[in-house]
Amino acid sequence: MTTFPADDPDKVPFAGILPAAPKPFVLGNGEGEKSLVFDQLFTVLLSADETEDQYGIFTMQGGKGQRIPAHTHLKTHEIFYVVDGEIDVWMDDQADYHSKTTLVTGDFAYVPANVVHAFQIQGPTKVFGCGTAGFERFFHAIGQKTDLTEPQGVFVPDFSVLRAAGEKYATVFMPEFQFRD
Repeated sequence: MTTFPADDPDKVPFAGILPAAPKPFVLGNGEGEKSLVFDQLFTVLLSADETEDQYGIFTMQGGKGQRIPAHTHLKTHEIFYVVDGEIDVWMDDQADYHSKTTLVTGDFAYVPANVVHAFQIQGPTKVFGCGTAGFERFFHAIGQKTDLTEPQGVFVPDFSVLRAAGEKYATVFMPEFQFRD
């Protein structure tokens, strides 16, 4: 992934929230670039722009919900660190690693690129995430910009939006994939 140009449509609505350059800054509780995706609130805290294309940092908050469809990121390594709550995470490398794990407060999971995964929040939960630089704005590409500080409501993107974001951010949705539970 590379730094997004200033006119990238996934960045423009958020101009001025993050410095867009590797400069020191502080965000207060609830601040950042926020998008509602389904019933989850994603907040980008640090992007490829600030880290010279090294990584991006985000949080995800939500309540008990449906399982997010199986998908894989072709170029993105991703982590889940549960700040508070409980989330089920499915991972399958389509070779010899297959797992369904319930992560609770303080637990950590690593999903390398090309591993099929999905998750389901089991109650009020906040997850800290880190991924390969640039991927953090995937959530903006499929979500709806918001000023919420807690997840509220539901935003369901059109399938064409999901497909376009998947192409841009090297993500393949696999709704027919069957995990070994």
